[in-house]
Amino acid sequence: MKQNRWRPGLVLLIVLVAVPLAGWLIWNNLGQTRGVALGHITAQTPAPLAGLAELISGAYHEYRANAVRWSFVYFGCLFGSAFLSALAGVILKLESFGRNEKRQRDLAALSAALAALLITLTSIGAFEQKWRANRHAADALEALSFELLKPDAQGRQARILADVQRIVTERGNQVLTAAPPATPAQPAAD
Repeated sequence: MKQNRWRPGLVLLIVLVAVPLAGWLIWNNLGQTRGVALGHITAQTPAPLAGLAELISGAYHEYRANAVRWSFVYFGCLFGSAFLSALAGVILKLESFGRNEKRQRDLAALSAALAALLITLTSIGAFEQKWRANRHAADALEALSFELLKPDAQGRQARILADVQRIVTERGNQVLTAAPPATPAQPAAD
């Protein structure tokens, strides 16, 4: 009977360790399947624009991978906090959880404290804004990449490069200042 005394706490500890560990293990694979069309655009881009196409593609993949990772962190913290908050209430309410009320209250308090820490971390870290800034920049770069396939793209190379610079700068400003993303970037126009 004494073995079962800490089983609920052990289960909670395993969950709290296993979820972040699983996230860490798949971290580098997040975002791998995105931007497939960009590879085709890069391959079809005329030779004089190949360097610009590679620049856009590289920045796109970086920002898209960042967006996926920040999304994972943001929503992981958000849903983790909701789960831990609900778990705290359930631990206190369940009579079959255990006969040791002191341990039951300790586990509920630990769960509630972790939930509060996750929400605080999410807010202070501005995870949502970082996710949105990277997602917005990746979308803008993807839209801009189609400009490279237009017949007059070589004549607008400087303008397209200026658009890339603007997108990169806006992304940096959004991440640093937590300013909301501007309206979607319009492709280079004459």
